[in-house]
Amino acid sequence: MDRPPEVLGIRGMNFLLLLAGAAVGLLLLGVIIMVVTGISSGYIFGAYFFVLVFLYGQLVRLSKRFGERGLSKHLSRTRQPSVIYVRSAYVFRRLNSPTRS
Repeated sequence: MDRPPEVLGIRGMNFLLLLAGAAVGLLLLGVIIMVVTGISSGYIFGAYFFVLVFLYGQLVRLSKRFGERGLSKHLSRTRQPSVIYVRSAYVFRRLNSPTRS
């Protein structure tokens, strides 16, 4: 009953939101490029379609690799330091001392 949303192989709401954000952002970028440079809308639509299909493929690959919530867990693990250097013994002395309120 409580299954995550799955659309065309992309599983999980975070991946769907990424795809939707990429589609809207690429559309706005295409419009800006079309207005500024005057390139034909056919070329812009072709590039938009190509980049969106590429991003879709990457999101399907990430969705299969990490699962529904695995990408956020993976990103949080990469943000944590692997080694913490403590140059003073003050930290360890505070661990054994009684705390005062």
